[in-house]
Amino acid sequence: MVKKIKSWLNILSLTLILIVPGLVFATTTKTIDDDASPLNRLNSAAVSYGPFSKNADENTLTTTLGTLINVVLSLLGVIFIFIFIMAGYGWMTAKGNEQAVEKATASMKRAIIGLIIVLSSYAIWTFIKTTFIKQL
Repeated sequence: MVKKIKSWLNILSLTLILIVPGLVFATTTKTIDDDASPLNRLNSAAVSYGPFSKNADENTLTTTLGTLINVVLSLLGVIFIFIFIMAGYGWMTAKGNEQAVEKATASMKRAIIGLIIVLSSYAIWTFIKTTFIKQL
């Protein structure tokens, strides 16, 4: 039980290490007119900095959902590849134990099936995005 918790914590920490740099919203510095009223300065700062610096248009929701779907599918792909690598490591360290080898090969098969599902869903999403959403 403790080994499973440690392995899931390792997976979670590696996933966070891969994702967190993408969540940093660095922007260029823009000067705000110092002579403007405080309300105008706040409004200018609100639309000039951070992740909400884009002006909203009719494609904002679809763009945001598309980005979210791409991130989720990429994360799932990384998780399945990591599971495949861990199963391969389990197979190499089985030391001739048939049960460990069977368990590792079953994990590899499940990881490959999951990776195929993720890749096919990514292909379907790319088709939908280029065919339908670009026309909106």
